[in-house]
Amino acid sequence: MRTFIGIDFPKSLKEQIVEVQSFLKSISKKGRWKYIDNFHLTLKFLGEIEYEKVEKIRQALEKNLKDFSRFSLKISSCGYFKGHGNLRVVYLKPDGNLEKLNNIFSLVEDAMAEVGFEREKREYTPHITIAQDVVLNEPFENFQKYVESFSFDEIPVEKVILFLSEEIDRKRVYTPLFEIQLH
Repeated sequence: MRTFIGIDFPKSLKEQIVEVQSFLKSISKKGRWKYIDNFHLTLKFLGEIEYEKVEKIRQALEKNLKDFSRFSLKISSCGYFKGHGNLRVVYLKPDGNLEKLNNIFSLVEDAMAEVGFEREKREYTPHITIAQDVVLNEPFENFQKYVESFSFDEIPVEKVILFLSEEIDRKRVYTPLFEIQLH
């Protein structure tokens, strides 16, 4: 089963992200748009795992995150990863307590290394994917200005979740397998 560790958002914030995504759609020729239920912040993509490994993952995360306190983030800007003639990924960037976000990322990396997963070699670039394979009608700067003027709710980081990622009826569905509460 395909899995990842991430941070989920309140419904109200997901609805705000949909508003921003709608503006992006309005200035685009085409794109693949993330569903409202799938907005999240990934800490570690695990890929395919055996179900038997879930409990080991839970134990390692509980051990490493047992003293980690809650914090919050804010969305303040956006960016993209470039593709061939398109924007491969358009994302929103979290801001605020990035030091704590990087700390929790490191603790998750340590926990998963203990369970046998390879460490991420690339630098952690926290992002919230809202669309893929986007071709714009207008300059990206128009979207950037819109995002920077938008007033987003805070992202409360209160728990870390192991998500199952599966395709159901040609739609990607993320289902929480377990949650680790922060203090």
